[in-house]
Amino acid sequence: MQRLIKLYPAAAYEQWCTQQAREIERLVARRHEVRLVAVTAAEFADYCARTGAQRDIGAFTGFLWDKGKRLKGRVAVSMQVHAGMAR
Repeated sequence: MQRLIKLYPAAAYEQWCTQQAREIERLVARRHEVRLVAVTAAEFADYCARTGAQRDIGAFTGFLWDKGKRLKGRVAVSMQVHAGMAR
């Protein structure tokens, strides 16, 4: 994703996992419901092609919101929480 999205956070995978775990704990402590949204680079590229969005962090956040809205119930959507990607 770092190569695909302009201004995507540049953290090592292990560091990213630690940051996400902390962010999830913080949201849960604030009584948010957190649901991870699995995404792929191909899905995001298709989203950009379909919507005409540039491949930047703003478009990625919008993509996550759109995909997260399709989940049932209240969802605290955070780019960092929902950007769970395999290496």
